[in-house]
Amino acid sequence: MKKFLFSIALGVVCTTATWAQVGIKAGAAFATISEENENVSRDDIENRSIVAPVVGLTFGMNLGDILTIQPELIYTQNGGSNTYTVLGTETKNTYRIHYLELPVLAKLQFGNADQEGLGFHIAAGPWVGYALSGKYTSKSTVDGSTIFEVEDNFTFDDEDDTRRLNYGMLGSAGISIGNVVLDLRYNYGFNNLLDKDADNTNDNKPVRQTRGVALTLGVNF
Repeated sequence: MKKFLFSIALGVVCTTATWAQVGIKAGAAFATISEENENVSRDDIENRSIVAPVVGLTFGMNLGDILTIQPELIYTQNGGSNTYTVLGTETKNTYRIHYLELPVLAKLQFGNADQEGLGFHIAAGPWVGYALSGKYTSKSTVDGSTIFEVEDNFTFDDEDDTRRLNYGMLGSAGISIGNVVLDLRYNYGFNNLLDKDADNTNDNKPVRQTRGVALTLGVNF
């Protein structure tokens, strides 16, 4: 799978000459984790975001006056901090996972013809992500006293049961002034990163899925 994703990324980069627009972007993501297990529902968990960097390349192929297909190659981080209480024991889990993501968006661009003037865009599409590395911490306390604490790296194997491959959908909207683009997007991860099934049908508990909002500033060439 790693070689497959690398081949896709390399193919996109090597064929930039066929794209009408190539751009760079950078910004910040506000990532959260949606969790659920046998004893704790999503409603019982207090979620907090982590702030993470977003950097990447965008490629645009115009299919009409307003429609563009826009693949991207993005480095970002997913994760978050969750706190819940069961039988008087408070547990706080924090995750930070480094991803290489490949979104493919259908983008509608209004105005800003030929990167001139003011424009507005909306876009949506699927993405697939490959986890490069990750780290987690877990701490349980009773009446303020620590009874359990662990900090370790994700191995993405049977040892920590976390899936390396992730996928989902995202939607975005933004404005452009000339060749400068401001984009706000919401990223919804479908894959249950803890699903142990061979077919990965997301039908098991516990459940861990990624969510995130990202704000980026980019330049098209």
